[in-house]
Amino acid sequence: MRVTDLTKQNAVLRNINQNSERLQTLQENLSSGKRINRLSDDPVGATQVQDYRTRISYLDMLKHNIKQNEIWLETTEAELDHVAKMLLNTKTLILAQANDSSDADSRMVTAQELRNIEDAMIRSGNAKIGKVHLFAGSKTLTPPLVRNDEVSRARVEKENLPMDVKYLINTDQYKADFQGYSRNPYRVRITKGGEMGRAHYVVSDDNGSTWSREKTLLPMVEVVNESGKPSDKVTLRFQGELSDKLGDQIYFHPGLEYVFEPKPTVSYMGNEDKRMAPTGEGMLQPVNITAEEIFMANPDKKDTVNIFGLMHSLTLALEDNDRVVLEKRLDDIDLAYNQVLNKRADVGSIRKELNDRMDQILDRELNHIKQMSEIEDLDFPAALTEMNLADVRNKASLDTSSRLLQPSLLNFLR
Repeated sequence: MRVTDLTKQNAVLRNINQNSERLQTLQENLSSGKRINRLSDDPVGATQVQDYRTRISYLDMLKHNIKQNEIWLETTEAELDHVAKMLLNTKTLILAQANDSSDADSRMVTAQELRNIEDAMIRSGNAKIGKVHLFAGSKTLTPPLVRNDEVSRARVEKENLPMDVKYLINTDQYKADFQGYSRNPYRVRITKGGEMGRAHYVVSDDNGSTWSREKTLLPMVEVVNESGKPSDKVTLRFQGELSDKLGDQIYFHPGLEYVFEPKPTVSYMGNEDKRMAPTGEGMLQPVNITAEEIFMANPDKKDTVNIFGLMHSLTLALEDNDRVVLEKRLDDIDLAYNQVLNKRADVGSIRKELNDRMDQILDRELNHIKQMSEIEDLDFPAALTEMNLADVRNKASLDTSSRLLQPSLLNFLR
């Protein structure tokens, strides 16, 4: 077979290009430290590497969420610790005032201290990170605790009035206000008709099931059923002409009722939903507790109390110089303290769960990185050996190529 000069030239150029390309590939691998720098280097391996990178990116997002919620839980713990310390301070103050050595003046000063503590508790309950409230459930932009006004308009009902009177009188002339806080559904019913000072009334603290004895209607009366629940110091105050003087011409008809809507000192404005943190595929971890759980009584649990109702009751007892009530409510302070500690323990459990999830995520991330490294990372000793061999092959190719190609006319003229 005849081998032409053109055939030899093409073969030489092809071999030189192949050796140069291999040297270039090895140089690129050594400089990047990767065996796969583009999809064409290893299509299957490149696809596996991309899959691992996607998984690692997802794990990074989970780690970020857990770290963010760790800050949330640390702040929650700090506020709960603050509330617990305030309850301990409250118990110390009440113990000091629940003895015969204290007098009305010292108890009045302590009452003001309790008001300040109650305000501080509301601030803790409304604590937030940035613009987000900690204890409002999923309504994180809404302050969870709101103090109610002490004075509220009394609802006047005339359903129990005789038919010939019910549609003739105007309830606006019987305006009155309730002053105070209570969870009792009070009703004040006129039992004997007459003007102010002559009419009689009875009180119910269970929405009309039981009633007190008859009393004389005055411009300001305490709403209490002596045979029912303890007094919450709620008063009914009449407005305008009704309160100016006794014997006014406005007539109170039998059956007329004043209704008090149950109203705590502080209301919870959030909801029961939880702030959920993703901790894995299809896994969500609740990371918050609500102010309702911390401060309000749970009707399904006997060992819980309404902390703000307790603080208000203690304040009233101090203002009334009532040592007996102070002694009776000491156990309730302990219940309130344990109530806060239980929620503090719940937060600790959540933090432990998140820490465990973080450890699992770190282990998975390390495993993915190791597997990805096995696929795409370069074996440097082997690559350097191959680089040396490729360099030798390239030099040998260039040397043999110079011998194979025929000398040109210029070579003969030298």
